Amino acid sequence: MTQEPYHDPRAIAQQKLEAMVGRGELTLSEFSDRAAKIWAATCPAELEVALSGLPEERTRPPAQAPATRPGSAITVDESQKKTSVFDTLKREGRWTLPDEYRLTSWMGDIYLDAREAVVDRPRTHVQLDLWAATAKILLPPGVSVAVTGNRTWSDLKIDEGKYEIRGGPHLDFEINGFMATAKIKILAAGERIPKTWKWF
Repeated sequence: MTQEPYHDPRAIAQQKLEAMVGRGELTLSEFSDRAAKIWAATCPAELEVALSGLPEERTRPPAQAPATRPGSAITVDESQKKTSVFDTLKREGRWTLPDEYRLTSWMGDIYLDAREAVVDRPRTHVQLDLWAATAKILLPPGVSVAVTGNRTWSDLKIDEGKYEIRGGPHLDFEINGFMATAKIKILAAGERIPKTWKWF
C-alpha cells in the first residue's frame, strides 16, 4: 500500500483503534498489538484480520473491577494507595490509569507496568514525586511519552527498544525527584525483562 496518509486505510484503521482506547475499550497493549498488524498489512484481507474481533462500540467506558484471584475469598485493592514510605507501590496487569494520576514515594519504589492498562482519553497526565526513591515504568510500543518535571541529583533512564508504531495514545509523565532514579522502558506485553538489562 502506497497511499497518501490521509487516504491510507491503515491510518484510518489506526484512528479507529485510538478512538477505542480513548473510550476505554482497548488496553494499551491491545492497541499496540493491533496497530503492529495494521501497519504490517499489505492487502485488504490482512487489514481485515487485524481489525477482526474488536469489541462492539459502547457509549461509555466499561467499569473496571479491581483485580481478583478466581475463587479467592480475599480481595485486596490497593488502587487508592498513592504514597509509599520505605515500601513499594505497584500497578500491573489490567488496571485503569486515570488522568491526573499522582504517586509519591519516600525512599521506596514505584513500579508501573502500564502495558495492560486501560485509559479513557487520548492524552493522560501522570505525576511521580520521588524522594530518594526509584520509579520503574513499562509501556507497550505505540504509546508516545513526554517527560517533564524537576529533578535534582537524580537519574532518568529511557530505553525505547524496538519501537515501530507511533501516533497512538499519549502519556504525559511529570517526574519530580530528589536523589531519585526514574527508568522508562518500552516492552511488548508478555515480554520478560532480561536479567542482563542491569540498568533496569
